[in-house]
Amino acid sequence: MNRLQLTTWGNILLLLLPLYSGCLQAAYTLVVGGKDTTGDRVQNNGPASDGYSTTIYTTGSSQVVIGRATALQYSNVKIKLDLDTAAIPNTGVIYCSPDGTGGPISLENHFIKSPYIYDGHQLFKTNIQGLYFTARMYGLWSYGVESSDNFYIGDTNPQPLDLRTSTCPGSSGWYLTLGGLVSQMDIDLYNDATFDPDASGSIALLSDAPYHYSLKNQSPGGNLKSRTIFQTFNMGNVTLTSPTCLSAVLTGSSVSQGDTVGLGEYSPKEVIDGANGVPFSITLKGCYRVTDIEVKLTTGAPALSASLLGNSLTANAASGVGVEIKGKPNSHYPEVTLMPNDASSIYKAYGDNPDNSNGIIGSNSSGSPADQTLNFTATLKQDDNQQIRAGDFKATGIFSITYP
Repeated sequence: MNRLQLTTWGNILLLLLPLYSGCLQAAYTLVVGGKDTTGDRVQNNGPASDGYSTTIYTTGSSQVVIGRATALQYSNVKIKLDLDTAAIPNTGVIYCSPDGTGGPISLENHFIKSPYIYDGHQLFKTNIQGLYFTARMYGLWSYGVESSDNFYIGDTNPQPLDLRTSTCPGSSGWYLTLGGLVSQMDIDLYNDATFDPDASGSIALLSDAPYHYSLKNQSPGGNLKSRTIFQTFNMGNVTLTSPTCLSAVLTGSSVSQGDTVGLGEYSPKEVIDGANGVPFSITLKGCYRVTDIEVKLTTGAPALSASLLGNSLTANAASGVGVEIKGKPNSHYPEVTLMPNDASSIYKAYGDNPDNSNGIIGSNSSGSPADQTLNFTATLKQDDNQQIRAGDFKATGIFSITYP
């Protein structure tokens, strides 16, 4: 008899447990969609259409400078974006209803994956060969909504958003329009050996859809209307430019008029015995991502000796002399005598000073680009054993500086 009672009680438990676990309670639930709705902001019928949002990097123009790589590297360029899905002309907003089951809004990304993972995060492709990016999203909020989210898009897809609210209409059957989803995003750039630092054009974030990601509550419950916000990024005014320095300044105690090195006065004997070299420098200012520097020398008035600049004067001109230009040794390369008009004669230097800029020239630039100083000597020398005749002397040399 006791056995029959225990068996019956156990059967009752098996029947009650499924009924209890299936009991659902209504909860404040967030959904998204377009601004179109019936009613007012505080009491309406919810989203009647999808919402659309396009984020433009800046109203100005910016040039991004990225150096050469031998392997995958962080490009040390961060593009910061401020997102608001409801900012005019965007139409994406969040609604709240007390009638759902509290399911989350999720972000589903459509960026195109690259073959790389960097620091545990998926890198995505841009339209530029060898240039990739990550997208970190943080600082999410809306009216009456808070969030602690801070994540890299693509680490989880779709990505459920932690959006919490205590603001909903008091009456069942109605929605409250909260506002757009506001957030910040950091686009960090990476490049590998296939990237050409001389590449040009605008940067675009590649996608396999007409938009870059979507926002939607996939399971709001309670027969709630669940629409979508489609997010797009317009980076058209962000262009690539080669590593560069913004200006070059001739400096030294013998420099005058900004472009002239004074050599002094010498007798023919002093020149033959060996005149002292006159030091001068070329300071490259505002250098962005410059590492390797190459200098060549050309002239319209060469001397007989292939290593000298000749006299460009014709009236009362000295003869039998020329000027030798030497690039002084630096941290990476030895001293070099520059041969005028010889494309194979190159003085090389390395950008030792740190570039503390964010790699952006123009709008939204920050930090300090580097200054690099190249040191030279100019020495008056006898030209190919010619007889030296007194007179005025002026040599003109053009320094061509590149950043390979």
